Amino acid sequence: MNDPLNREVVSDKGCIPHDLLKQQSKLNILYQSNIFKNFLKGVLNLKDIYPYSDTLSSINYNYYQKSQQLGWHFDNASFAITLMIQSSDKGGEFEYVSKGRNFSENYIDKSYIKDILDRKILPQKADVDSGTLILFYGRNYLHRVTPVESEKPRILVTLNYNEEEGTMLSENARLTFFGRIN
Repeated sequence: MNDPLNREVVSDKGCIPHDLLKQQSKLNILYQSNIFKNFLKGVLNLKDIYPYSDTLSSINYNYYQKSQQLGWHFDNASFAITLMIQSSDKGGEFEYVSKGRNFSENYIDKSYIKDILDRKILPQKADVDSGTLILFYGRNYLHRVTPVESEKPRILVTLNYNEEEGTMLSENARLTFFGRIN
């Protein structure tokens, strides 16, 4: 019961999944581009990168209306590239910590995570305005988006990649995030 990984958090953002984007959309073309993937491999010093194997998770438009947020979590994807399309006027801040988990070494520091959740340790905040591009290791960094406090929504696109081939969200995660499994 005291395990911080079992603590409930609120996540109620909106999301448009990958399969609803046109096949020839600029985002799909960019996401599949070998030039872009090679750029990412060079910047991130990776041998290879792979898209999600399910049709929902590779590219997502995320939007946060007033009072919506994304609770503390680790990503399933190895890393994400986010492009802020529109920042909210107030709230909707991106907070993160770079400690607490190393996925590849199967390490998680529950005491540290508990201190973050209990606000004994304050997270870092990224200054994210419209047009900001972030490359982020969400699998290892605990992060969240605080509740939007303005009428102007927060809107961004996320491109998710994995270091392992064949990665999919679980059926439960797909049902939670998208309301369906396919």
